[in-house]
Amino acid sequence: MPDTLRPLAGRHVHFNGIGGKGIAPAAALAHQAQMRVTGDDLEPNHRTHAFAAEGINVTLGTNTVPEGAEYLVATGALPRQSSGPQPMARLEFVQHLLAAHDKKLIAVAGSLGKSTAAALLHQILSPLDPSAYIGADVPGLFCGGQLAAGEWAVVEACEYQGAYRALTPEIVIALNLVQNHEDLFGPGTAGFERSLAAFLTETSTPPSMVVLPDDVAALLTPRLTGTAGMTVQTVGEDADWNVDVTSIDPTGTTFRLAQHGTYAGTWTVPAPGRHLVTAAACSLVTSLHLGVSHADSAEALVGFRLPRRRMSTMHHDDRLVLVDDNARQPGQAAALLQALRQAHPDRHLVIAVAPWGRKNRRDLAAWALGLSEADTVWILPVGDAAVPGGEAPDADARLAELIRLEGTPAYTVRPDGDLPLPAGPDTTALLVATAGYDGSLKTFSALHDQTIARFGADPAPAA
Repeated sequence: MPDTLRPLAGRHVHFNGIGGKGIAPAAALAHQAQMRVTGDDLEPNHRTHAFAAEGINVTLGTNTVPEGAEYLVATGALPRQSSGPQPMARLEFVQHLLAAHDKKLIAVAGSLGKSTAAALLHQILSPLDPSAYIGADVPGLFCGGQLAAGEWAVVEACEYQGAYRALTPEIVIALNLVQNHEDLFGPGTAGFERSLAAFLTETSTPPSMVVLPDDVAALLTPRLTGTAGMTVQTVGEDADWNVDVTSIDPTGTTFRLAQHGTYAGTWTVPAPGRHLVTAAACSLVTSLHLGVSHADSAEALVGFRLPRRRMSTMHHDDRLVLVDDNARQPGQAAALLQALRQAHPDRHLVIAVAPWGRKNRRDLAAWALGLSEADTVWILPVGDAAVPGGEAPDADARLAELIRLEGTPAYTVRPDGDLPLPAGPDTTALLVATAGYDGSLKTFSALHDQTIARFGADPAPAA
């Protein structure tokens, strides 16, 4: 397969679902590699608009392969073609394209938070001018992709259906191991542990370095023991690299790193959230290994901006701050609440969630615990996730009851209906966060409009 992609310039590659956050950065890389790119998607979005603005032909309303396409990159959800090029998986294509440009890969893996961590790493490594494949709208990257001059490339390594097995990284950061994708890995974390260990070890060229938070290392290191040529670096409170948070304020968190007791430097993540410290610390261990100085990485971090739908501010006035986030697991919701408390400590915090999926039923008890630190919880309807194998139709009501048992006011709401608050809170300083899958964006948009109309500052009087 790699030989068939050389040379790349001028070769015609078509992307089914080009507007998707996983396919789009692959298409962006192909475009920057001067391939002839075409694409399709069932509906338009900001990514299809961005590709069209670059002169890329995007067909909407259907998934079809144009005549003459030499390569096809498509999601595994689409059926195989009866004729023409057979589809390549997105990470298979990314691996071959980056290898054709002699890039060394740094893979960012884990159950959650990969896109933000990859964006952090890409920013920290900016003195090395790295390429990127990141499944999010990262400021400064074209639809999450960038083909740059440096020798390194940061790649978000998706685990679903073993997608990351197509990659051959030199370095791997594995952020976390929590229950996710139960339809593939089963309950708990053992299935993902086996998958991740296979990704790291069952290859002719295992990564030379793996960077693990200490809690992940406790689970994963026994599976890596004896892998020739692999160095494991642990990060945490009692690890190879000790992380010590020295100050927290609404704009960010400052922390120190020490390697086996030897001070390595102090850095500031310019965004709230303790979870970002773990991602930044793992990224900085990687950057120091690659020779980026403390001064250069600290300066690079100043320019970090969160990707779209990561605590994105949708509205801000004296009465109401409205943010949107892609938190779709209980741990992500809890981390979001902590970050929002850090950013806005004096506001009444409401979180509105639509955690529903079509493939796995939510762990409602875990969600209730993760949401219980809010002041108020709004739960949106299950909607079309109530399908066989998906969510129970009354899951929203049952989740509300479980949250109330935790002592937190919780209500089932509709995006265009009443938005209740418990009696007594001062709603002149309200913070509302919407959290859930991208598939709920239309629902969230309607809720944003209703929230601004209900709780936002009164319009200024006409002049």
